[in-house]
Amino acid sequence: MRALALRNVSIEGPGTFGEFLKRGGFAIDDIDLSKGERCPATADGYAVTLVMGGPMNVYEEDKHPFLADELRLLQDAIKKNHKVIGFCLGGQMIARARGAMVTKNPVKEIGWMPVSLTGAGKREPLLAGLPETLTVFQWHGDTFAIPKGAAHLARSEVCANQAFRHGNMLALQFHPEVEETDVRLWSEEYLPELVRERGARGREQLVAETRRAYPRMLKDRDIFYQNLLRWILER
Repeated sequence: MRALALRNVSIEGPGTFGEFLKRGGFAIDDIDLSKGERCPATADGYAVTLVMGGPMNVYEEDKHPFLADELRLLQDAIKKNHKVIGFCLGGQMIARARGAMVTKNPVKEIGWMPVSLTGAGKREPLLAGLPETLTVFQWHGDTFAIPKGAAHLARSEVCANQAFRHGNMLALQFHPEVEETDVRLWSEEYLPELVRERGARGREQLVAETRRAYPRMLKDRDIFYQNLLRWILER
């Protein structure tokens, strides 16, 4: 079995979900678009496509031309009913491919924050076994609208749209795939933004929060991953 992972920036890869798939027997074609690696024209032949996060906006194709190629792949995946999971920017790209708007969220969410399941989320098989409120890692300033016909699955206090499912596409605004080393790396790479949003001690606070929150989210993450794996393997 093969999975396709599209990186929009080198430091935001498939993370713990990629490792989970590898342990399940998947080979992952991990393509770093930010380094000039070519985006396939189609996801044909892959059991699932993972579209990862990044600091850019979905409409910044002038600065990041690969976003246009990524959008075309997603539009092709929609036509062919391929399975796709989008993480943060990846979720926003799915929304755009589905014809929904991506705009600035009223506030930036950076850190470990609660997300609550909607009524549809409580009925969603991909979220089965999860608590009604779970703590997830966030790092985003934009947010997606829910496409017409999609199931709105989760919300937070300051970001109404945290997840949706539309057919074989799952869009997440948050980052279940991160591990502690990712948070430390991101807090260094994106330090100016972190300082603007959380002050001079922002990095120190975020690392401390991660030490506390990360072990507590592992059970929920593993349940979620098992749900995703069953879905990916469905014919």
